[in-house]
Amino acid sequence: MSKKLLKYDIIGFIFVSIIGTLAHFVYELTNKSVIAALFCPINESPWEHLKLIFFPYLIWTVIQAVIMKGTKNLLPAKFIGVFVGMAATLSFFYTYTGIVGKNIDWLNILSFFVGVFIAFLIDYLLIKSEKMQGKGVNITAIILFIIMSAIFILFTFAPPLIPLFKDPITSSYGI
Repeated sequence: MSKKLLKYDIIGFIFVSIIGTLAHFVYELTNKSVIAALFCPINESPWEHLKLIFFPYLIWTVIQAVIMKGTKNLLPAKFIGVFVGMAATLSFFYTYTGIVGKNIDWLNILSFFVGVFIAFLIDYLLIKSEKMQGKGVNITAIILFIIMSAIFILFTFAPPLIPLFKDPITSSYGI
């Protein structure tokens, strides 16, 4: 299973990297479609950019769950992976901007790829370990994916007024 899992995680990394990169432009290209706003960044805030990892990763998780049917700990490993990947992206972003004192586009892009890589590394290690098994953990992971999706959608329209949600270019929040 390790070689098969590694193969699918490499394909997933490429998939999420490409779809996430393209998703950065979808909201503007669709004339600010509300449907696009649900799944793609609507501004340059750090929070909105987490959609670039989360939703493509969720799509890949569904694909991989179908392909690797019967892998008992896939869903919880995937949720933990994407959560840690998003946390790594934010940590990278806030660490470098704290040191340098400003946003640098190529470092923002790098933080995305680092987050995607860490997400897949974590899920690979967790799936391989086979420690999280049972029907309850899969149901819990599905519920957590749904809750996280709902939070992204809610905060698109009603974000908390804290720096994580503030567009550094327009100083606005949400739609």
